[in-house]
Amino acid sequence: MKGEPMESRKAVDGGPELPEFPDDTFVRRLFGRYDPVLFWPVLISFVTVIILALVFPEGVAKTLVTIRNFLIFNFSWAFLAGVGVTLFFCIYLAVSDFGDLKLGKDDDEPEFTFAAWISMLFSCGLGIGFVFYSVAEPLTHLQQSSHVIDAGHAGLAAGVPKAIEMTILDWGIHGWALFALAAWAIAFPAYRLGKPLTVATGLYGILGDKCNTSIWGRLADFLGALGTIGGNAAMIGLGVASISYGITTLFGIELGTFGKAGVMLVLIVAYVISAATGVERGIKILSQTNMLMAAVVVLLLVLLGPAPIQYLMNMTTQMCGDYFNGILKYSFWSDAGNFEQRDWLGWWTVFYWLWWISYIPFCGGFIARISKGRTLRQFMVGVIFVPSLLAILWFSIWGGSAAYAEINGIIPLWDSVQANPESGVYALLGSMPGGWFISVIVLFNIIIFAITTSDSASFFVAMQMSGGRPNPRISMRLLWGVIIGLTGIIFQLTGGFNAIKSLAIVVGAPFFLVGIAFIFSVYAMLKKAKAGEM
Repeated sequence: MKGEPMESRKAVDGGPELPEFPDDTFVRRLFGRYDPVLFWPVLISFVTVIILALVFPEGVAKTLVTIRNFLIFNFSWAFLAGVGVTLFFCIYLAVSDFGDLKLGKDDDEPEFTFAAWISMLFSCGLGIGFVFYSVAEPLTHLQQSSHVIDAGHAGLAAGVPKAIEMTILDWGIHGWALFALAAWAIAFPAYRLGKPLTVATGLYGILGDKCNTSIWGRLADFLGALGTIGGNAAMIGLGVASISYGITTLFGIELGTFGKAGVMLVLIVAYVISAATGVERGIKILSQTNMLMAAVVVLLLVLLGPAPIQYLMNMTTQMCGDYFNGILKYSFWSDAGNFEQRDWLGWWTVFYWLWWISYIPFCGGFIARISKGRTLRQFMVGVIFVPSLLAILWFSIWGGSAAYAEINGIIPLWDSVQANPESGVYALLGSMPGGWFISVIVLFNIIIFAITTSDSASFFVAMQMSGGRPNPRISMRLLWGVIIGLTGIIFQLTGGFNAIKSLAIVVGAPFFLVGIAFIFSVYAMLKKAKAGEM
């Protein structure tokens, strides 16, 4: 209230101790206690990006693509090595003597059931991508993957397993290991020592109590916020494209520029309703609903789809072996058998690693928020391996069905996805008995994934802007939800798919260095905790 000194004490809602904030400003009254050192630079950065994208769409898109290409084709070896090391470090933590350490006090219990927890961490950011790429990516790898081409199996039944394996590689344990490391780095000192739930807190093992005030901590928060907004704007852009295509295909309603903007507006309104109910109700209920809907669609695809059930079960079983058997090899495969790296590695594996990196702060921070009370071993298994097993099942069924239909001439899916990547799902389902109704379920599945993505991402950014407050004001969450939505829709409309993917990489790539620092920070914290010093 007016006349109170600058705040540097416990948050009024029972959250962790917050840094000093301005006490009596219009922004403070509107958004609650906020961090101006982070709030204004991030807000100004994205308002500027949005304006430039509107005024100079071609120039902005070209610049982002140029930077993206430079990063991918000059530093692919570094990204491959860094992500691979992170994965094996997380596996080591799961089996080490640190595994019984708990996220919080020794008597803390998990806030959410295991099923609710898995549903939320799975839905928080990547659900749209799972649906969007479920047909397009396996078919693309079948035709264009370096591994399939080198084996001489491009476009053939013999190439399908490798194509699906490469798809699971992009969506499997590597990305979830990045999230798990960041989430533990942020949550461990937050729940044990009362530190705020910020990206900078994840550097506590290196910077100590200065983690949230040093220039390095401040820079980590800034890069985390940029990566979160850029990465999620890309995912929301994919969601709008897929939803718009679904509406046109299923209901015959052509959506132009204003129609797509209207879809984004509806998503924002739905997100506001979800945000108003909080994590305990909104995100939790929507995530569980979405997981149930996705399970129903997969079951119907198995029972009614073009591929024989036996073929799909054989594919799923084989992928469990092929994928885990190839983890070490493909974690570090950099196309060194050619004097010049071919495009495929950069456009797929390295691109995905960079896209996952842009999600590290958001997914890591959000998973930290929902994981209190779990041991390190439970945490690593739940965050890394359970979603990866779901990815194996998902892409084996979808990819196997799509490849079977394409190779046997049942549906020309490859022609369809080359023209519109989002069309593959609807084309495959449309060939099935009751396909229209199943497609409607998928459409709502994508819509709910888009809502949970926007809700979770804006929740995390709002936490950062509020100094790590675990329950930031709805107005603050709404602001960043709108920023994410506007960025996604503007880049989708002005620069297209290429520009929006480039945006995610360019703003997310610098956070790669923070992710590497988390390895050293986590190890230092665990050693202190094991010694009773934390």
